[in-house]
Amino acid sequence: MTRSLVSVLAGGCLFVVTAAPGSIGTIRSNGDFRVDGSMVRGNGTLFDGSLIETTGARSVVQLHAVQITLAPDSRAKIYQNHTVLEQGASLLRDADKHVLDAGSLQISPADRDSVIQVDVEGPGRIAVSARSGGASVRNSSGVLVASLLTGMALEFDTQAGASMAVKIGGVVELRNGNYFVTDVTTHVVSQLRGANLAQFVGKNVRITGSLIPGATPLAGATQVVQAAEVQLAAAGAAGAAGAAGSAAVAGSHMAVLAVIGGVAVGGTVTGLAAVGSFSGGPSTSAK
Repeated sequence: MTRSLVSVLAGGCLFVVTAAPGSIGTIRSNGDFRVDGSMVRGNGTLFDGSLIETTGARSVVQLHAVQITLAPDSRAKIYQNHTVLEQGASLLRDADKHVLDAGSLQISPADRDSVIQVDVEGPGRIAVSARSGGASVRNSSGVLVASLLTGMALEFDTQAGASMAVKIGGVVELRNGNYFVTDVTTHVVSQLRGANLAQFVGKNVRITGSLIPGATPLAGATQVVQAAEVQLAAAGAAGAAGAAGSAAVAGSHMAVLAVIGGVAVGGTVTGLAAVGSFSGGPSTSAK
């Protein structure tokens, strides 16, 4: 009887442990925050899908080697392999294959040592800056819409509509009989089709055109663009098309609203830095 009772208890404990979801990380803060609607102060344990809502202080989420800093008045759902930022600002540090979703954008680090800041500025407006390392920004279909280098910042309007119109700027290249251009704003590579492209090889241009649906790009390009108009641009000015307020990001179905030197977009970095320095790296100010 005793052995049977021990077996039943052991089996029951095993069942409880197996059924309970495992912890994926921790959260700490100098102030109050909510986890799944419950107010917490100091620190807490996170599970897959935990909803974090910060109040007047920033909170730091630790998922093994990945660190996510949430600014005050932010809201995010934390998963083991990705974070969904619904409101506010977030700093992603030392992320190994961890993706941050904001609106219809998917932001991922270019390498393990990347530090990426993402700010949900309003309905459909997302700012992304690479404080160190780099970052890739993709749309909901997984298409690359921007590749950020260290110190680069872009602001996206995800409500710009699904227009196939494209405005890009860069130097035209000829590779194995095909024409390409790397946009100086987004660093996205487009394969070009159109008349008289040969005369623009090696030159800085501004291109207006449209995406070719269903076309398969070659040689590392992410989209194929039918060039309707090609204009010469002054050195360093090719990105003007991409930086214009109404310019469409090639293939992204969204618009680049602003490109600002340094790492600050609309005061995003300043706003996060104001609530305390981030551990593990130097603070950064706008240029």
